Amino acid sequence: MSGVPAMEPLNGRHILIVEDEMILALDLSDIIASFGCTSAVAGRIGKALPLIEAQAFDVAILDLNLAGEPVYPVADDLGRRGIPYVIATGYGAEGVLPSYRKHPILAKPYSRLEVEAALKQALAVKNT
Repeated sequence: MSGVPAMEPLNGRHILIVEDEMILALDLSDIIASFGCTSAVAGRIGKALPLIEAQAFDVAILDLNLAGEPVYPVADDLGRRGIPYVIATGYGAEGVLPSYRKHPILAKPYSRLEVEAALKQALAVKNT
């Protein structure tokens, strides 16, 4: 398949959603459920880090800006644990620190298909 990683199936995956806008978090949770996945939601860094400690996640979607705080401490913790993640942002790739741009970036507003593609891309990169 010409060097392109195979897309990973999403069904049965457990996904961490870190999003401070509850309406967006609930919408994202519904989208993820439509893929056959379960999810856990955290709206702040202080809630996300204990969730990562307590639960086994396959992948995460991280809102870049959590009420004015960058999500990088959560990304770093996931990285140390080998858990892939997607960064969701309305600021574009330029708003993401260069060292984090190797992870899939999900531009807000996003569609169901864009969420699916970003999650599959994150999982495929992990397995290469």
